Amino acid sequence: MVFSLGVTAFASGGTNYETITGEYRYYPALALLGGGDATYHFKYSDEYFTHSGYEYNHDLAIMTMDMAQSDGVSQDGGWDVSNQNFFDLMGKCGFENFDSNYYSTHEPTGDSIGVSIGTKSIVDNGRKYTLLVVGVRGHGYGNEWASDFTMGYEGDHQGFAEARDLTLAYIKDYIAQHKITGPIKIWMSGYSRSAITANMVGGKLDQGYNFGNGVKFNPDDLYCYTFETPQGVYDSHAHDALYCNIHNILNHNDLVPLVSFTEWGQTRYGVDYYLPCRQYDSEYYALKGQVDAKLDQLGWMNLLGLTLDTIDDFHYISLDPQTQLAKKNYTQIEFYPEAFAALFDTMSPTREYFVENMQADIQEVSKTLLGVDTNRLMNALAIFGQKFVALDSLRQLLSSLTIPGMISEGTVVDVIVDLFMESMQEAQCADYNGDQVRAALKNLVPKLLVLVEKYPDTVMTLLGNLVQILNAHFPEIGLTWMKVTPASFFEAQNPSNFFSDVAYASYYYDAVKWAYGKGIVKGYTATCFGPDDTCTRGQVASFLWRAAGCPEPKASTCKFVDVDPASPHYKAIIWASEKGITLGFDATHFRPDQQCTRAQIVTFIYRYEGSPKTSAKCPFVDVQNPYLKSVTWAAKEGITLGKDATHFEPNSPCTRAQVVTFLYRDMA
Repeated sequence: MVFSLGVTAFASGGTNYETITGEYRYYPALALLGGGDATYHFKYSDEYFTHSGYEYNHDLAIMTMDMAQSDGVSQDGGWDVSNQNFFDLMGKCGFENFDSNYYSTHEPTGDSIGVSIGTKSIVDNGRKYTLLVVGVRGHGYGNEWASDFTMGYEGDHQGFAEARDLTLAYIKDYIAQHKITGPIKIWMSGYSRSAITANMVGGKLDQGYNFGNGVKFNPDDLYCYTFETPQGVYDSHAHDALYCNIHNILNHNDLVPLVSFTEWGQTRYGVDYYLPCRQYDSEYYALKGQVDAKLDQLGWMNLLGLTLDTIDDFHYISLDPQTQLAKKNYTQIEFYPEAFAALFDTMSPTREYFVENMQADIQEVSKTLLGVDTNRLMNALAIFGQKFVALDSLRQLLSSLTIPGMISEGTVVDVIVDLFMESMQEAQCADYNGDQVRAALKNLVPKLLVLVEKYPDTVMTLLGNLVQILNAHFPEIGLTWMKVTPASFFEAQNPSNFFSDVAYASYYYDAVKWAYGKGIVKGYTATCFGPDDTCTRGQVASFLWRAAGCPEPKASTCKFVDVDPASPHYKAIIWASEKGITLGFDATHFRPDQQCTRAQIVTFIYRYEGSPKTSAKCPFVDVQNPYLKSVTWAAKEGITLGKDATHFEPNSPCTRAQVVTFLYRDMA
């Protein structure tokens, strides 16, 4: 490999940060048989880590994808040197003190995970940090891929949670062994199985994971980018603001990010960003032209001699010519819901059913098959899919399944197993035990026949498009799309863009996001909310009026002489007065521009809800009439937590963020 290293410098906050460029080695996802590792170029700077991790940084996203691509097995050595491509790339970026856990340099087992770490010192705003780069092995999983099917009965996906815990434990051990103290930043990557591992590790870090005495870590200093991330988190708050420093970059056409299933309560932490696709993005074809040119320039071809990017070559296959004609323009995105519906209807109606009836057999098949070279196995699957669809006798066999007594189950099993074994041989999958493969498949295929019998078109379409479905998951595809797509395309998908002054990790982020989505708040401008500004009485009246759906007040004029008819709060104040939400300061004055106190806003909400009765005792010693009932009710309902356990500070001005948070706790 010819390595070229270029360095430029630029100023940021008075500090010069080098931009390092060069090449790195990686194991191609679709390597032609033999040929060794491939090379690709990268661009790195310490400046990436001088911004909050809650900000999406496209240059950092691309560099993290480069890092993830380097982190896996190598064609140029055994398991003992499988971490070297990662170490070499990170070394060029200035990291040192490299180490890996046991599984990173040994053949994977059914429940292992490979993790590698390096460190460097960086300065951010005059403060010195230890930056840890954490690479979770993203390919070359071997047998550990079988744990992808270890669902468990409840909660987080069991197999992914075990990988998460192993990774967290190793990070903590590394910090202890290298005697790291003081403030730290963590840069973490993952692809596919390792992506959900990194994602779930990031979730634990955001929740306040304890690294030990002397280590200081803030979620703003987590830079977690994951790619083609499966689902494995069982948490209804996984997309709360706290976790928006976890950035997941996905392909709409990729099947992997759709499993495990939303229907089983599974999701990911953080923010999902999607690559362009033809169904949703008008600029898709212009960008795809650049992608195809880049892939052609790089010579990235798959094992069947087709261009690597075959996503748009998807074709629906049906035993009924009319159905096939009707669905001739079907896409992968449209097909996947059909496939999942068929799966749930026949093989895995519930998570419990899957665990008790499918999990062990699928794990056994995975362990058996993944003992062979992964690329050859992918080729075998592609060949099998083509053979399956092309075999006329098999099509007739599938048609006959709908006729009771026409054929035996054993006959179908033998045909399918023989076809798969033939495909394995053609793909030169020599490093496997044929008897074990046949035994494992024979135990699973009868269960698959329930799916085949009821949904033959779905099965044939799935197998006939395996090349297209597999290609959507290859990192070369995602990385190339990321490099040709403008940063603004991804930045526009960031949910924080509604107000630039509402920080992801702030306590009021979810409240403002909710209120904005409901039309309760509009902000000063399209990008400015003013969360720390004191809220006026007129603004509070408008917030409540909009929450009620902006009803037309009965009166056309306001009884309060100090409310200007030109005021944006005019109708809201008339309505609030009619509803008894506000009584005014006296019969003719409302004081719309006066600061709203904490007691006043809680009382407005209390009256908005109809002044409900409560038998609770007020926990705050500084609250008296006329606000005692409203504050007592709000405390009991969890609308206010007080300034501390025994003080409410009723006369303190209430900020716009605090007001919206009260509303969110009451109404959301």
